[in-house]
Amino acid sequence: MDNIRQELALNTDFAGESTQLEQIKATLEKIAAAGFTHIHWCHEWDREYLYSVYEMQQIREWMDEYGLRSKALHSSKGSARDVNVREEHYRKDYTSDWEYNRKAGVELIKNRIDLAAALGAGEIVLHLYVPYLTIQEKPEVKEDFYACVFKSMDELMPCCLEKKVRICIENLFDMPGEYMLEAWDRLFERYPKEFLGLCYDTGHANMVWREKAPEILGRYKDRLYAVHIHDNNGAMDSHWIPGDGSIEWEKVMDTIAKSAYEGALVLELSSRGKDIEQFLKKAHEAGRRLDALYQERR
Repeated sequence: MDNIRQELALNTDFAGESTQLEQIKATLEKIAAAGFTHIHWCHEWDREYLYSVYEMQQIREWMDEYGLRSKALHSSKGSARDVNVREEHYRKDYTSDWEYNRKAGVELIKNRIDLAAALGAGEIVLHLYVPYLTIQEKPEVKEDFYACVFKSMDELMPCCLEKKVRICIENLFDMPGEYMLEAWDRLFERYPKEFLGLCYDTGHANMVWREKAPEILGRYKDRLYAVHIHDNNGAMDSHWIPGDGSIEWEKVMDTIAKSAYEGALVLELSSRGKDIEQFLKKAHEAGRRLDALYQERR
C-alpha cells in the first residue's frame, strides 16, 4: 500500500472558509501536499453566493497547479432558514411556492452545476429539507412542497444532462429518517440515474440510523454516486477523522463497494483548530486505510 498513490478527496473547508484568496489557494496547496489527489469543493456550500466564471477559472488553474482533481462539490439550498417548517419565504429557495423565488433557487443550483463542470466534477451534492413539522400539522402541505421540488428538478435536469453533472441528494439529520427515505423514493421513481442520485453522508447516517445505516443506505445502492465520509459518536455532527468515533467502517465500506459509486472516496472533515499539518497527515492515513478496505470489498 505504501508504494501506491491512492485516490482520495478532501473537503476544501476542513479548516473553515476564508474569503481571502491567498488562504484559499494555500488550502489547496496543503491538501495536495498531504497526499490527497482530489478536492470536494465546499466553500459557500450554504447561503446565496454566486460564482463568477472568472472565479471558476481561477480555482481550476490553482487545482492544475497543484495537480488536484475534483470528485464533486457541495451546492447550496439558498438562504439560512428554519428548514423544518414551511411558512415564511427566504431567498433563492428551490423548494419555494413563490415562483420567482423558486426560479432564483434553481439559478443558484445551476451556478454550482457550471462550477462543477469547470472543475471537472461529476456530481453536486444538494440538501433537500422536508418541512416535516409543518407537514405533521398540515398534511396537505406535503404535495404542494413536492410539486415545487419537482418543478425545480424538471428545470435542472436538461442542464445536468448537457453538462454531465449529476445532482446527489444528501441524507440529513434535521428530520426523522423516514422523511428522507420518502423523498428519495419519490425522486428516484420520477428521475433517471443519469440525473439524480444520493450522497451517503456517514456521519449523518450514524446520527439517524446508527448501526442500521449501511443496510438502509444499501437499499439505494444503485443510486449511490457521492459520499461524505466522517465519524462521530452518534450524538453530534462532529466531522471527525474516521476511527475517532463509533461508526463501523467495515460495514460502511462494504455498502459503498457494492454500490454504483466510482472514483475517489471523499472525506468531509473539520480540523477544529488542530495543528493543520498533523491533522492532514492523520486524515490521509485514515483515508488510505478506508480506501484499502473499499478496494478489497470491490
